[in-house]
Amino acid sequence: MASYKIVPLRDESIDTEEIEAGIEATSAFDSDVDLHSGMLPHTFTEGVDGLCWAEYGRETYYDRTTLEGTEQTKRAKRYPILFLQNGYVAIEKATKEVEQEILTTLTGVLDEDVRFETVEFDEDDLRTVIEESSRVQRVDVSPSRRERPDHVSAQDRGDLRDTDWWEQYFGDPFEQVRVDLPDRNIQVEVGFDDTGRITLYGRKIEMAIQAEAMRHLTDEIIDPYRSPTDFQGTLGGYK
Repeated sequence: MASYKIVPLRDESIDTEEIEAGIEATSAFDSDVDLHSGMLPHTFTEGVDGLCWAEYGRETYYDRTTLEGTEQTKRAKRYPILFLQNGYVAIEKATKEVEQEILTTLTGVLDEDVRFETVEFDEDDLRTVIEESSRVQRVDVSPSRRERPDHVSAQDRGDLRDTDWWEQYFGDPFEQVRVDLPDRNIQVEVGFDDTGRITLYGRKIEMAIQAEAMRHLTDEIIDPYRSPTDFQGTLGGYK
């Protein structure tokens, strides 16, 4: 399972050599600081049709317990960044602090002068996802009627839209949906939630498949609902 957030760009596609050079220029290893953070050039990989990806790395301190007591040591975490070559980048879902670090680094990688922001999904966006999908597998809702529970989740091996549950709760606010998308050759189930997170479900999904799936999602679900000159906001309400 892998979770991403989407970042709109100004350019539809970027030369992979320029991306690789930008990754080299923002390397985590090009400083003498004690805790390194930045792009990891050795992780840069090219896929088909210009798709490419690399990882952002970040070191932190933590206290490790030993038989003698505790000692402070370093640990590192890596975050994949997918360059989808269709006007979008996908970054792994992270804390707000780390997300901002990645977005700042991304401006350096792409040598841009704009402040990148991730896309968030509102209620209308999640309903758009459902309308575009071939099968709805799971929905989480917050019922608006007081006599109902605060939170309700339902899933079905078929299509939830064919059940009585759907008729009962369709009018309530959606928090998360999990769907099959039409016209896709990549067998990956996809979830969307109201924070802007897109989740690809499956064990050990190859990065090439993740990149292709995310490009398909941005092409078919996200891009048709945004203006070419907008860079932030929800699908139906960019600023």
